[in-house]
Amino acid sequence: MIPFDRFEKWSPILEKSARQYLGESEYQEYRSIPEAEKMSQLKAILEKPIARFTPVNDVFFRARWAEVLRAARVGNELTLLEIASGDTDMIPQMMARERPNSHYIAANMNRILTGRLQENTRDLPLEVRVIEEDAIDIDRHLGEQSVDIIAFQHAVNDVIQAILCDQQGVDTIYTDWMETLPKMIAILQRETAQNTLEQHAKGPYLCLLEKLFKVLKKDGLMVMNHYMFQLDLDWGYPPGLFENLIPITREWIKEIPGCKEVFIEGFHPQWWLFYQRVID
Repeated sequence: MIPFDRFEKWSPILEKSARQYLGESEYQEYRSIPEAEKMSQLKAILEKPIARFTPVNDVFFRARWAEVLRAARVGNELTLLEIASGDTDMIPQMMARERPNSHYIAANMNRILTGRLQENTRDLPLEVRVIEEDAIDIDRHLGEQSVDIIAFQHAVNDVIQAILCDQQGVDTIYTDWMETLPKMIAILQRETAQNTLEQHAKGPYLCLLEKLFKVLKKDGLMVMNHYMFQLDLDWGYPPGLFENLIPITREWIKEIPGCKEVFIEGFHPQWWLFYQRVID
């Protein structure tokens, strides 16, 4: 697979990033990992489908999203909207340390994951708001041009899976996401085998993005990233689809007027997508 990032860049700054982006107990856990093991874990994160979850993962992804904010050149008091966050808190954890006067909003439908996210972010020195509704209805909650960044942190796959599940009557709101994942993968296997993914998912997906672009400020960025999990592959996620979700999305988004793709040095287009709103 194409590496997610360069080991030579991150290995010298891992310790500094850990001190900056980890809490006290997290940092102590990080420090307990032997140095050679830290480097081994870092190399695996960057160059292979992710198979382990340790403090090294937290350090890298929090620091990487901090780089996104710096590359976007947004102010210190930004508003960021994350789509399909699940219980993943890397962005608000980073913002609490990097941009504590900012506003973090999550649009997330799965009730179990939302509860975990709220628990994980409860004590952060950051304004946190969770919208428990389909992001297609974001205009019920946010005004036009009200957010600086819209983030899809490993969420392109989740959104597409939720679209397909909704079409086939599979609940993704009140069920355990991991227990439902095998059903999602089975649907994706059929869509891939029958070559119907674009037919069934593209329209609803672009409709969602068009709604989201309306709440994005002019010159604001919609940022998407993706990487692979070994568990998903082991359970049968079509590898060609899993590896190429960003390139597939890139081709679909070209049809949306009023936005343009921008490329930021150091963010590989296999795994990252940046779209800027260019009209009022």
